Amino acid sequence: MILEFLDKHDVGPVAENSLKNSVKLDGEMITVELTNPIEVDGIEKIRASFLTYVRNKFQNSSIQLQHIVNVEKAADRPYTAKDKFEAMLKENPLLGKLRDTFGLDTDY
Repeated sequence: MILEFLDKHDVGPVAENSLKNSVKLDGEMITVELTNPIEVDGIEKIRASFLTYVRNKFQNSSIQLQHIVNVEKAADRPYTAKDKFEAMLKENPLLGKLRDTFGLDTDY
């Protein structure tokens, strides 16, 4: 449902990443967990269109949207190319073998 909304609406990269990363549904409350105040602005800009889409999709006008800022979660997010590769390597160790086999440079 979120991917459908993102395909049909140009929400910008900040709101798109926020919606893709951590959305939870509990009853009629949609909670988006954010990591910084910039993401709050992105979600607030699309709040009306997102709620309209979701309410129409589920034919439920009681659905609400809230956001929570979790700064601790931001510390876990990799930023540099090296950090991103290390995070992917933890999830899939075969990437290391692929890097070594083809002599790939993972540090841009």
